[in-house]
Amino acid sequence: MIWIISGTQDGREIGAKLADREINKSPEKRQEILMTVVSQYGKVLAAHKGIDVEVGRFKQEDMVRIIKEKHIILILDASHPYAAIVSETARSACKAAGIDYVRFERPEILLPDYDKLYHAKDEFEAAGMAGKLGKSVLLTTGSKTLSAFVHSAALKGKKIWARVLPVSGVIKLCEDLGMKAKHILAIQGPFSYEMNLAMIRDYKADVMVTKNSGLVGGSDTKLRAAMDAGISVIIIDKPAADLSGFPVFSTQQDILDYMEEYYGFH
Repeated sequence: MIWIISGTQDGREIGAKLADREINKSPEKRQEILMTVVSQYGKVLAAHKGIDVEVGRFKQEDMVRIIKEKHIILILDASHPYAAIVSETARSACKAAGIDYVRFERPEILLPDYDKLYHAKDEFEAAGMAGKLGKSVLLTTGSKTLSAFVHSAALKGKKIWARVLPVSGVIKLCEDLGMKAKHILAIQGPFSYEMNLAMIRDYKADVMVTKNSGLVGGSDTKLRAAMDAGISVIIIDKPAADLSGFPVFSTQQDILDYMEEYYGFH
């Protein structure tokens, strides 16, 4: 069995393609696939014939136990490019259990030359910068880092618009942080250029906070809309990761070819 750590569109698509390659094989030759996601919403999105989808967040010892119980031979890490702790934990678990680790990491987009483009090392620095740059802040960084902005002294008295997934747990998190309903933009992305531009204008945002999550994450359309609207953009940089010694792929075809050559997915 192989274990795909998903939670992204790329992870779901890679898992589906691998499962489709195995589906017509006899049971004794078929490679089983476990896919883990962090929410019930993610489980619904990941559902595919030939894939066992489970929900959970795992510590290293939990991962090692699952590896042994399910006879995992490989972890294919297709988690979000900013999920540094998830990836680090997976690498440590693989090392402890003596199995292989492969990373799929979608490429970032090439950032444009724009005089209102700023970089922040994390959400806390981004919150401080946003408070200095404007009065109406559109957050497109999800719910996990939301508390850093809501509790930031630099953003006290400023308008914060949080674009988040339209699921009950996320909306409750926003409410628990004290956000008003009108400031919770619960909607599924990625979004078109036109949609991003409309939201910037409708909410009179003068700052956008985002991540460089690649084309799949809609980074290109967000940046283009913000630039055309003439507003400031703060990009939270991707956490550094030591991937030396591990196979890393940035296209689905490359990782599918690797899985075919070394693990018999054909």
